[in-house]
Amino acid sequence: MKKQIVAAALIGALTLSAGIGTSQAFNLGSVLGGVVKVGGIGIVVDKFGGQIDSFLNKLLKQNNLSTTYTTKVVPIVSVGGKNYIGAAQVTGPESEVSRVKAVAEITGSFNDLIQVKGLVPVDSVNPVGASRIQGVGVSAIIDVRI
Repeated sequence: MKKQIVAAALIGALTLSAGIGTSQAFNLGSVLGGVVKVGGIGIVVDKFGGQIDSFLNKLLKQNNLSTTYTTKVVPIVSVGGKNYIGAAQVTGPESEVSRVKAVAEITGSFNDLIQVKGLVPVDSVNPVGASRIQGVGVSAIIDVRI
């Protein structure tokens, strides 16, 4: 039942947002009403990653920021926690983008003044032991309010 609610809400949000002529974001958090939990990010990316990727590509093109490289939406996983914590669009050569399974997020603090986040395309949804995919970068972050 939860999967059906998530799917219906996301399809509705994507359908509404696909017709937007200017660059506007949609608020999935209010639409989903807190149904999506941390594990739900993986489900959303598996089911709707292609549609989210198309939406992002249209949005970037409208703002003259499109790419000629291949793009793909994958989950962001936290190093240490092994949890899905969001989603990201990666871009690069097709042969390398096809190898990307997730983006690993590594956080740290610089002199206790600045928080830093490293976002690294990797070949596994389990960041422990995953390998970086060279030549692929993160082109967008998808925030899902929980």
